[in-house]
Amino acid sequence: MSEYKRVNRRYDITSVDAVVAGTVCRVKNVSANGILIAGWDNPPPLGTTGAFTLRTPLLDKVQSMEITGIVVRIQPDGDVALNFESPRGDWPKLLVFLDKKEREGEDGD
Repeated sequence: MSEYKRVNRRYDITSVDAVVAGTVCRVKNVSANGILIAGWDNPPPLGTTGAFTLRTPLLDKVQSMEITGIVVRIQPDGDVALNFESPRGDWPKLLVFLDKKEREGEDGD
């Protein structure tokens, strides 16, 4: 789906990762209600509902959030897309903050 048709903006935030089935996975992108997890070995079938932990850096520590999502796409390259309800009311603002922080870090380093 092209970016202009998306309901919510996708953020490529390298500091966010996901823990699925006890394995830390890289997050390719994340939005207010979706995530694309890179290289998830043996993902559950489409339509499966399951929990994962999203880890985000916040105030010099890593904050973990348990999220329940549904598998909506499994790509040939092993990436897996899930939809979920926003884990907290300020989640969209947190994504904007993390994105800005990373972009400023790129420019300042």
